[in-house]
Formats: sequence, structure tokens, C-alpha cells
Amino acid sequence: MVTLRRQREAADARLTAERQETKYVLPGVSAQTLARALAQELPTHRYEGEGANRLPRPHHFVTTIYFDTPSRDLYRAAVHSDANIKLRAKEYYDLHPSLAEVATHPRQLVRFHPVLWLEVKHKAGSRTGKHRVGIPKTEVPEFFASGRVTAEMIEIQEAAYGKGAVRWFAEVAQLCRRYREPLQANSLVNYRRLAWQDDEADLRVTLDVNLACYAPPADLWSREHALVRDTLGVPAGTEARCILEAKARGDLPAWLGEVLRQTRAEPIAYSKFEAASRAIHG
Repeated sequence: MVTLRRQREAADARLTAERQETKYVLPGVSAQTLARALAQELPTHRYEGEGANRLPRPHHFVTTIYFDTPSRDLYRAAVHSDANIKLRAKEYYDLHPSLAEVATHPRQLVRFHPVLWLEVKHKAGSRTGKHRVGIPKTEVPEFFASGRVTAEMIEIQEAAYGKGAVRWFAEVAQLCRRYREPLQANSLVNYRRLAWQDDEADLRVTLDVNLACYAPPADLWSREHALVRDTLGVPAGTEARCILEAKARGDLPAWLGEVLRQTRAEPIAYSKFEAASRAIHG
């Protein structure tokens, strides 16, 4: 079982490293039809690594924190060029509506691992790649300020990606020093995510629904609980459409193109970072 899990994680890492990425938008009413069609062709993908939630039938959510300088250098680069870099951190959590009858507090419906996955994402046209490092949420400010890497951070990284991946901390720290102004939390985006992936990790499809943008909360780095939507305040903006991303190491299969046509999905150059930054900062 451990060997199989390691193989899947290695395949995920290869797909993450460099892939062809295409995005589509589709009406919210088409989401269930699309999800059923994808499930007939691809296995549902679920995180199985360190700290994974083993409870059945979870609703998967993501809160992504985007970083920028006070002058919004990364935003301006993203808007004006097809070749750019984004810095973001993702926190994953699961909601379990099935526990509502036995829970004595709303937080008992939530399962999460208190590690943020800090990602440097490179984009050149439709080609993308990223490196990610795992950092406990409370240690993020110190890492940005000094580049300090703790023993716990090394342990998290090696467990997820192997010993060689520890070098990615230096890449993130170097990006933090690239700008004259300090990088800081710029915006948050919360959404529910459904994912499918083939066994070889040659194709991964994600469907994000109910997107909402938020200003960073005051207790962003100090809170002990998850960055759940209901705790983030009033959204600065929402997205009624669904966002589908297809990530592949080759051409997209013909069946996927037909599914997208039937559900009225349209290709789009969509950036959650740009949408959130505009919603919050204008």
C-alpha cells in the first residue's frame, strides 16, 4: 500500500512539474452533467499523502492565498505578459455534512492538515510548471522575512517529494528577495474542487465551483483552524461560472473535447489571482 501511494505521489509530481494546461468556463447549471461525464472516463482523484483525510464522501475545498508586493508587481506582470510567475499558498480542507447529526461544534465538520503548500508557478503561454513546499501556517511570516527553514519543514517536504525537493525552499526564498518591496498576502480565493486523474497521471481534470474572493483576514497566520469560507468575512467578488482546468503531458483526448462541447464549456484565459486582485484592489 505504501509503495502504491509513493508511485501515485511520484506520478502527481511529474504532472505538476511541467504540463500543458488549458482552462474552460461553463455555466453553473452544467457542473453536475460534466462531473458525471468525467467520472465515466476518469477515476476520482483524492489526496492520499501525509495527513490525508480518510473519512468517506468528503466535500473538498481549497483556500488559495496569493502574494504580491504593495505595488502589485506580480499582478502587473501577469496582466501584461503570457510569461510570468505567481506565488501562492494553498490550504486544503474537507467538509463532512454527514457528521452534522453528531457534531457538537461546526469545526467538527471540518478536517484539515495545518500545512500550507507554498507554490511558485511558472507560466509561458499554455505551458505551466510549479514547485511546492510545505510550511506550517504559523511559520510562513518568518520564512518570508528571513528564509528560515525549520526541521519540521524539511520533514514535511521530504515526506511529500523526497530529499531532493528540499532545494525548492531556496527557489521560493530567492523569489521573495527579487523585488524591492516585500511580498505579502494580497488576496484569498475559496472554492470547492472536484478532481479526476488517470492512473498514469498523464491527464488531470479539475472542476472548481462557487469561487469567492476575500481580503486577507487579520488572523491569517495566527489562526489554528482552517481558512473556511464562512470565517473569511464578506466576499469582495464571486464567480457564478465553473472553472475547468485540464492538465496533460500530451494532447487532450477526443472524448474530453466532446464532453466540453456538450456542456457548453468555452476556452478562456482565466486567472484566479488576477480576478481576486482586481476585486479587492481595483
